[in-house]
Amino acid sequence: MSFLSAGCAYAAEWPTHTVTIVVPFAAGGNTDVIARIAAEHLQKTFGQAFIVTNRTGANGAIAARMVARAEPDGYTLMIAAAPQLVVLPALQKLDFDPVKDFTPIKNIATNPFVLVVSRSIPAQTLPEIIAYARANGGKLTYASAGVGSISHLSGAMFFKAIGAEAAHIPYQGNGPALNDVIGGRVSMMFANLSEALAQSTNPNIRIVAVTSKARVAQLPDTPTVAESGIGNFETTTWNGLVGPAGLPEEIAKRVTASLTDHLREPAVTKQFETLGVEPDVGSSADFAARIGRDLPLWAKAVDSAGLKQQD
Repeated sequence: MSFLSAGCAYAAEWPTHTVTIVVPFAAGGNTDVIARIAAEHLQKTFGQAFIVTNRTGANGAIAARMVARAEPDGYTLMIAAAPQLVVLPALQKLDFDPVKDFTPIKNIATNPFVLVVSRSIPAQTLPEIIAYARANGGKLTYASAGVGSISHLSGAMFFKAIGAEAAHIPYQGNGPALNDVIGGRVSMMFANLSEALAQSTNPNIRIVAVTSKARVAQLPDTPTVAESGIGNFETTTWNGLVGPAGLPEEIAKRVTASLTDHLREPAVTKQFETLGVEPDVGSSADFAARIGRDLPLWAKAVDSAGLKQQD
């Protein structure tokens, strides 16, 4: 039997024992929940256990390194979020390559951000907020989940795009940051959609725009940043399944086909809508292309924020 045919036979028989899906965050967050939804479905599809294990630390680099160095046999996979593969490379030198050391299998969900503004700011719409920011240079503040977080980088890109200044106020997590916007201690922030939805009826804040290319189902009347005057502005995070480089293509195809069918189910769409994320039914190639596009985007965002790559 040739090496190629042996590899195809192996992929066709996979999995014959437990598959581990590594999550680079603590249990309970969106990435963890998405991983468990995927694991449950794959377990039903393939008849073997798919176990989720949480490996936190170093902003996800520990989990990514673990998977990058694993055997490419399909038994160690990771639900990666954008920070591990497309943001961290611009912030610090890594001992893994986000493109060469992984096999993109399937992006599962995308998560847009929303611009949340304190009611203490008199401007109501995004064009009014842009005009207010330009007229009150340096007086506005924006909160984030921490230096180098997507909420931070989104804010830096936004204020650079509109030609205005604002002071960045970093917090340890999105929750405390959003609380201070609600309390009027900070002017605004680009908040995770899933967290902002819980406060969407709070009279102390306004959700004025979403950062995705298109409007989201959860907030159909809220315009995108791009349609409000900042063309091509888009900042979203995502949660996708990857394996080590060299993963047999047939395994990736089988997993992608199974997850794509699952994500098209109305009940799953509704479940994801509740989470504040959008299912992605794209292919492995689409996911690989997304990673390739996002690397220079976030490198530019890091530059906009005035951050330098750390050793």
